[in-house]
Amino acid sequence: MLNAFTLFRSLVIYGVCLPLAVFLGYLVANPDDTTNAGIVGVVLGVLLLPLLLKWHHPLLTLGWNLGALTFFLPGKPLIWLPLAFVSFGISALQYAMNKKQAFISVPTITMPIIFLTLVVLLTAELTGGIGLRVAGGGSYGGKRYLTIFAAVAGYFAFTAKHIPAEKALTYVRMYILSSLTAAFGNLATVISPSLYFIFWIFPADFAELSAMAVDESNFAGTAIRLGGVSVAGSTGFFALLALLGIRETFQPSKFWRMGLLVACCAATTMGGYRSALIFVILLFIIQFYFEGLFRSRLLPVLVVGMILAGACVLPFAKKLPLAVQRTISFLPVEIDTMTEMDAKGSVEWRLAMWERTYPEIPKYLFIGKGYGIDPADMAIMEGNMLRGVDRYEGAYLAGDYHSGPLSVIMPFGIWGVIAFLWFVKAGIQALYQNYLHGLPHLKTVNTFFLSYFVAKVIFFFLVFGSLYSDMMWFTGVLGLSVALNNGVGSPAVEPVPENQLNRLKLISLTR
Repeated sequence: MLNAFTLFRSLVIYGVCLPLAVFLGYLVANPDDTTNAGIVGVVLGVLLLPLLLKWHHPLLTLGWNLGALTFFLPGKPLIWLPLAFVSFGISALQYAMNKKQAFISVPTITMPIIFLTLVVLLTAELTGGIGLRVAGGGSYGGKRYLTIFAAVAGYFAFTAKHIPAEKALTYVRMYILSSLTAAFGNLATVISPSLYFIFWIFPADFAELSAMAVDESNFAGTAIRLGGVSVAGSTGFFALLALLGIRETFQPSKFWRMGLLVACCAATTMGGYRSALIFVILLFIIQFYFEGLFRSRLLPVLVVGMILAGACVLPFAKKLPLAVQRTISFLPVEIDTMTEMDAKGSVEWRLAMWERTYPEIPKYLFIGKGYGIDPADMAIMEGNMLRGVDRYEGAYLAGDYHSGPLSVIMPFGIWGVIAFLWFVKAGIQALYQNYLHGLPHLKTVNTFFLSYFVAKVIFFFLVFGSLYSDMMWFTGVLGLSVALNNGVGSPAVEPVPENQLNRLKLISLTR
């Protein structure tokens, strides 16, 4: 019997698997052909179906922040996007077959999410539809609609089942620490070209060199902006706050934790992004408040420590790496001249963009412009860029306003603003309830989720934001919080003591 089974398995391998592998290898040899990529995607999907049916929920959690591409799909989206649709589809199918596997119901969050989705759908319909150029559509911009829909589907996929207490911290670790893979992008400048296949999965988007002058002469140097390292540093920072909290991180007996937090903060500055450092500081302050530490002895210790650190480091800011200098350029410190000019130029570009955009708001107040881009307008924009006459029209046409409020009102009008504000309000209320009344073993995690969401909202409105790219951050935190806490926490109902006076009632001796 064993020999017969072994023979049958060998026949299957040689008769089916090997020809299929050769065929897929032939298709992968021409990755630019979208038809070939689609066939590869379908075959891989069929092969992975048993795995997805069983593990789609933890895979969604792991893939939500994973910096990996689905290179075999048209447009090469990040892996979280197809996972969101697949996981939601499997959960919906399981519920259709077994009503006991119901989604966790939180109407206060569900209603604004559905309303926002309807606004996006209606706007797309009124502005030319959802055109996916990579799928043969007649316009550009469809991927942004798809990103919002995937973020919504991801929320419902997260809330398809409750995460048991014994697995809660594992899910939180997978959700946060998967962002460390962003650092793979910076390997492009140091690894052998024979290993470049890594970047089929992990994109080298962060392996960019920003040209900056190192002195006032005509000699131009380069400052390496390690964007992937910056993301990895902020990821470590988030993990410490989520798993340990500020109070435990600054325990004197665990001094290495403090060193690790400072190291993560320092790594965050290596990308040259001022917004990254601002967000880390904002998140720390908000979580410090929600942990109730403003009246603790830790506050004066931190204040004195930050003053001493600033006094030791900031006077020598000009000697720091140029990327770090650009990150701290919003502080009152002296930095490299060309780096300062580059940072100021970025601010001036944003101001010019906003000045260009604000007069257009009344035009799109009731019916937004949507995300669709006509190919003719795209061709004109590309021509202007080649001639060097375009300064911000390309970003305006693409809807990259570098402003959270503009990214809502311009594409979706006043109805999008109402829907988004409703969603934000409902999200903060739900996370606050879990912070107050969530499961005891999730106290630190719930505090971090609330702090992160509030910091993200403030950052979105005041510093930098984009609805289509930030929506997944909002729905991911909300969905995972609901799944961990099995809904939204509520105050425990204290039992009312029963009135015992009836025991003293006299018994009648007569009938």
